[in-house]
Amino acid sequence: MLDGMRQHASSWIIKVIFAIIIAVFVLAFGSGTMSNRASGGAVLAYVDETPILIKNFNMEYQRAIEGVRRQNPGVSAAALETPAFKQQVLNRMVNETLLASEVQRLGITVSKDEVRSRILQYQVFRNKDNAFDQEIYKQVLRSQHITPGVFEADIRRQLSQEKLFKYLNLGATVSEKDAYELFKFQAQTARVEYQLLNWRDFADKVTPSDDEIEAYYKEHSASFTVPAVASFEYLSFTPSALAASEKVADNEIKAYYEANTAQFKTPEMVSARHILLKLDPSASDEDVKAAEGKAQSIEKKLARGGDFAALAKKYSEGPTASRGGDLGWFGRGAMVPEFEKAAFGLKEGAVSKPVRTQFGLHIIKLEKKRAAGVKTLDEAREQITQVIAEEKAAGKLSDLLDQAIEQIMVGDKMDKIGDSLGMAAKSTGMVTENQLASQLGLKGEDLKTVFTLVVGSATDTPVQVNDGYLLASKVKETPEHVAPLSEVKPSIVEALKRRGAITIAQEKAQELLKKYSAAKDVESSALKMSTPFSRQGFIAGLGAAPELAAEAFKVKEGQWLSKPFTVADGVVIARVAQHIAPNEKLWETQKGYLLQLLTQANENEIFQAFLTSLREKAEIKIAEPKVLE
Repeated sequence: MLDGMRQHASSWIIKVIFAIIIAVFVLAFGSGTMSNRASGGAVLAYVDETPILIKNFNMEYQRAIEGVRRQNPGVSAAALETPAFKQQVLNRMVNETLLASEVQRLGITVSKDEVRSRILQYQVFRNKDNAFDQEIYKQVLRSQHITPGVFEADIRRQLSQEKLFKYLNLGATVSEKDAYELFKFQAQTARVEYQLLNWRDFADKVTPSDDEIEAYYKEHSASFTVPAVASFEYLSFTPSALAASEKVADNEIKAYYEANTAQFKTPEMVSARHILLKLDPSASDEDVKAAEGKAQSIEKKLARGGDFAALAKKYSEGPTASRGGDLGWFGRGAMVPEFEKAAFGLKEGAVSKPVRTQFGLHIIKLEKKRAAGVKTLDEAREQITQVIAEEKAAGKLSDLLDQAIEQIMVGDKMDKIGDSLGMAAKSTGMVTENQLASQLGLKGEDLKTVFTLVVGSATDTPVQVNDGYLLASKVKETPEHVAPLSEVKPSIVEALKRRGAITIAQEKAQELLKKYSAAKDVESSALKMSTPFSRQGFIAGLGAAPELAAEAFKVKEGQWLSKPFTVADGVVIARVAQHIAPNEKLWETQKGYLLQLLTQANENEIFQAFLTSLREKAEIKIAEPKVLE
C-alpha cells in the first residue's frame, strides 16, 4: 500500500480526502428526489427497471448548484450549468438507486426510533434551551423547500446506506506499522541550497509587439471578462434594523436585567503580549536549539530592562509583531492549552519562560487580569435596550411588510416607501452578484431573484435574509462584458514581458546548473539556504514549488536537482542540503489521527469498488440525453 503512496506523493493525501468526500456525498445526499420515483412523469434514465424522472433530476440539479455555491460563494450558477456537472448529478442519482436496491435485497431496515434519534442530533433544530423544537424543525425544512416526510425518508435512506457501508467494511483495518510509515513519509522535511534568477532582472530585454499583445488579448479574452454589476435600493425589515425607532423605558430595562442576570456574567479574562519564534512541530533538535538560543537572548534583553513591545516588534515572527505582540483581551479556550495555562498563571506585569506550542516558542507578558463577575445594570443597559427594542420591532415587522408591498404594487419607489414607514432606504452602490450576496446576506434563488430584476422594477414579495426580510429595487446595471484592449493592455504587456523573461532566465539557469554540477565546489555566497519544507512543496522565499520539493526528497544530500524549476518570481536551481527525519515525539500525537485516516481510506476504497461492481452489473439507459446537454 505504501509503495503506491510513494509513487503519488504529491497528491496522495488529496486523494484520500477526496475518497472520503465521495463517500459522504453518496451517503449524505440529503435530497428528496428519490422518494418520488413512482409518481409519474417524463423519464431521464433507467437503472435496470427503475426510472429516474426528469423532474426529480431537475430538483436534485438545482439543490446541487445551491450546495456548491453555499460552500464556494465565488462560483456563479452559470459556471455549473455544464454537461459535466449535470452528469455528476445523474451519476449520484444512479448510485442512490443502486444502493437502495442493494439495501432492499439484503433486508437492511431502519426503525422509526433510529430516524428520530438521528434527527435529534441536528443542532439546527434546537431552541435556546438546547432542546429539540418541533416548530423550528418545520421552519428550517420549509426554508429549504423540503417537507418533513421527504426529509425523514432521506434520513431513513441515509441510515440504511450507512448500515450497508458498515457491513461492507467489517474487515477494513490497518496496522500501526502502516500508519507509522505514512507519518514518516508526511513529516519528513528537507532543505536545499538554491539560486533564484528573478524574471524581473531580465524583463528589460523583452519588448512585446502590438501583434503579440493583440494575439494574447484574443487568446485570453475570457480572463478579461468584467462581471455584471448593478445598484439597488432596499429596505431592511429585520428586528435590528427597526429597533432604532422603538422606545424602551427604564423600568423595562431593570425588569429584564433582574430576570436574566445569568446572561450578564463575564468570564475571567486576561490581556497579554507575546513574542513568537516560529518552530514547526516536527522541527529537528538543531532547529529547536537555535530557537531556544534566540529566546534566551531575548530574555536577557528583557532582564536588562528592555521594552517588551519594542522587542516584540523587532523579534516576533507572529502576525501581532507590528502591534508589539499585543493579543488584546481573551478568555479561557481562546488559545491553545499550553499558551492558556502559562498566560493565566502569570501575575500582572510578569513575563513567562519560553512556552512551546504547535506554533513555536512564545515569551508571554501578562498586561492585565480581569476576574469573573457580573455586569452592572449600567454596563448592560445598552445591550438590554437593543434586545427589548428588537423584540418590540419584531412584533410590527409583518404589518410593515404588508404596507410596503402595497406601495410597491402602486409603483412607489423605495425612498418614498421608507419615508411613509419611518424607515431609511439604503443603496448598495454598484455591486457584482457575489458582492450583493455578501452585503445583504442573500443566497440561492433569493439572490438570483434580486440580481436579475429588470431596472426600475422591485421585488413584489419579501426576500428572506438572516434575521428577517428585505424588499429591493434595481436602479442601474452594467451587463457582463470583455474589457477593451486599451484598459487591459498594461497587464498584457506585463504578462508577455514575464513570459519572455522566464524563457531567458531558464536558458541562463540551465547554463549555471551545468557549470555548478561540473564544479567541485560552489561559492556559498552564490546560494541561499532554504528553511525546512515538506512534501507539500511550499518553500519560504520561493513559494509553491511542488515539483522541486518532490525531486528534493528523491535526490541524495549534496546532489543538484536535475533541472531548473519555474516558481512565482522566476527560475531556480537547487541542490539538496539536508533530509531531516521527523521528530518522534510528534508520532504519539498524530498516531490516532493517521490510523483513522488510513482506515477511512481503506473503507472508502472497498465501498467504491463495491459501487463500481454494482454499476458494471446494472443496465443503465439514458432515455433523454438532451436534458444533460
